[in-house]
Amino acid sequence: MRYRYVMLLASSSLVLSSAAMAQSEAPVAPTDQANATTVADILVTARKRTERLQDVPISVNVTSGEELASQDMRNLEALSGSVPNLHIQATPGNNAIYIRGIGSSPGNLAFEQSVGLFVDGAYAGRGRQFAAPFLDVASVEVLRGAQGALFGKNTAAGAINITSNGPRAERELATTITGTVDGDNGFEITQIVSGPITDKLLVRLAGKYSDNEGWLENTSTGDHNPGREDLIGRAVIDYLASDTLSFRLKLEGARQELTGQPMSTVAPGGSKSFTRTTTQGAPDYDDTNSFNGVLTINKDFANGVTLTSITAYSAFDYDKQIDSDFTTTPLLRTVFQEDFKQISQEVRLTSSNEGPLTWIVGAYAHKNEIDMYQDTYILTGPFDGLSARQFNQTNESYSIYGQGTYAFNNQWKLTAGLRQTWEDKSADQTRWISGSVPPAWLDTPISGARSESQLDPSVQVQYALDRDTMFYVSYAKGSKAGGFVGGQATSTPDNFEFEGETSQSVEIGTKLTLLEGRATLNLAAYTSKFDDLQVSGFNAATNAFITTNAASAKSQGVEIEGNLRINSSVSLSGSLAYNDAKYDSYPTAPCIYRKGAAPSANCVEDIGGTRLPRAPKWSGALTLNIDHPLDNGMRIQADATVRGRSGTYLEENLNPLSYQEGFSKADLRLGLVSADDRWTLAVIGRNLTNEWTASHSFGTPFLAGSQTYVVDPGRVVSIQLGLRY
Repeated sequence: MRYRYVMLLASSSLVLSSAAMAQSEAPVAPTDQANATTVADILVTARKRTERLQDVPISVNVTSGEELASQDMRNLEALSGSVPNLHIQATPGNNAIYIRGIGSSPGNLAFEQSVGLFVDGAYAGRGRQFAAPFLDVASVEVLRGAQGALFGKNTAAGAINITSNGPRAERELATTITGTVDGDNGFEITQIVSGPITDKLLVRLAGKYSDNEGWLENTSTGDHNPGREDLIGRAVIDYLASDTLSFRLKLEGARQELTGQPMSTVAPGGSKSFTRTTTQGAPDYDDTNSFNGVLTINKDFANGVTLTSITAYSAFDYDKQIDSDFTTTPLLRTVFQEDFKQISQEVRLTSSNEGPLTWIVGAYAHKNEIDMYQDTYILTGPFDGLSARQFNQTNESYSIYGQGTYAFNNQWKLTAGLRQTWEDKSADQTRWISGSVPPAWLDTPISGARSESQLDPSVQVQYALDRDTMFYVSYAKGSKAGGFVGGQATSTPDNFEFEGETSQSVEIGTKLTLLEGRATLNLAAYTSKFDDLQVSGFNAATNAFITTNAASAKSQGVEIEGNLRINSSVSLSGSLAYNDAKYDSYPTAPCIYRKGAAPSANCVEDIGGTRLPRAPKWSGALTLNIDHPLDNGMRIQADATVRGRSGTYLEENLNPLSYQEGFSKADLRLGLVSADDRWTLAVIGRNLTNEWTASHSFGTPFLAGSQTYVVDPGRVVSIQLGLRY
């Protein structure tokens, strides 16, 4: 009932939107924000050039770095609760990103995402590549729908585009200390130093250290899980060689140590809680080291054309152990190790924004290598043995692309884009078994190689009545390459390889500025059709994920976003999304639960017409923001947010135990800012009603009727002090 009330409240609001502010790197239009009575322009790079959000014919949700920091949102999982039609699935292996109900389930450790992640122009197909994408960022753009023509690789469902802050001409020294006092006790310290070294050389340094104990009580050990200790450092160096030539080098390194998992097992007839149990002497841990480097070169020519080169290197290694029976009995334990390396190069030419024709052309090359090792120990019934697997995969991808926009007059614009991609992958897996193991665990080597190519076009037509009223219709195709199943003990030559997936998205929308600039209202209606959708579902009987291509699926719905500036001190923002995501046809699907009854072993059926998991029909958020000056020059700040989603299944087989009921969560921030903006003191509360929700769920191995959940944080209350010197 609470959730329905929130949705009715959101839908009745005149203007709904993501709570978004302008990028720090691309500031809002000049205005005195303390006395502003209009909504500031938001600038985005959703089409690889800086444009007003209201001029871009794409459904884009923007969150500023300032908002992320002030709300203590440290990762994508925290953001997903505030952005409609975005879901982050945290799992024991990898995290997965879903937009409009579509994403690549994380059961296959070698999966790349259907939602591409781009950080400062560098593509990341693996969740561990960027340890702290929200450290000192300017903005986060969530681009919904296929983005193949411009962003290319693995953006069949959408893309997330993150821009870090860079150095500026003025000196900056800032410290933020956040202490969590309830729900996830610990602290975080962030330090930023920025400014010019010479008139041509500028540097920005950002570092973070955090240590939190976790939000689940481990009743077996007396600890809290997941304990997390992070140490992250970043340097951004700008060299302005001339008025027309600039270099930016970003270097980032991170060490992350995790103790325990945010996983809770509920026995048959049990109740959900913020507790978990584990096997004594088999601790969960997850230690990751990562490094990223990006060199961006921009050269401006006299005719307004800009040449951009982006060279990126990314690498990580991790060592992880999971008590994978998820009980107090030592039945199953899994150890993961992986080394990953990636290098990419993009070169593009971008025209000026002047004249009736604007365009961009470019080329992209990418190579990565995965070296993965996995051990699974089993001790139950007749079994007492080990399966060891070593998986290696190399991937090379090349593409050329172009997009042009022609303005026929002040009202009509036509944009067309095209990308051709070629992709080669090869993989081999060596396996060993010892002792007594299940017969499905194999010791035979397996290998494969594949080559494929895709052509991804896009077309958008815009009609602008004036600067404040724009309508658009768009078509875009996206694609994701096929690949191989990594690290599975049960893989055979027949199921080691899977095919690529493709998507076609059609969107009709409008972007409006209303009430003499005091409000914006953006609406989008969409339908996306996916062919050969890649799906990986967990089989508890064999403790293995089965990866296949669903025949087809469709996602369609409506999104509404906007902002309303009530007066100079008070603003309202919100968003509401309706999404209907179903399989059209999936004739080779593992059978699903029917009327609460579990499917029989090895059952296969066509589940066409069935709703996709992790795809709630309704999602939305409503935020009230207050920034009010006091007589002494200080300012009171308050942000109150209600966010919610309707119910959805969290498991591919639609197990009723995996059903996440609809929910709403309330967040609140109360802050005081000094008259000279030198310090800010705030209290931050997230999920104040302590709602229990999960982002992922699966049947617990060896314990019929039991279910294991990846539990979201409960109530978390923090005190934050920000200092600027």
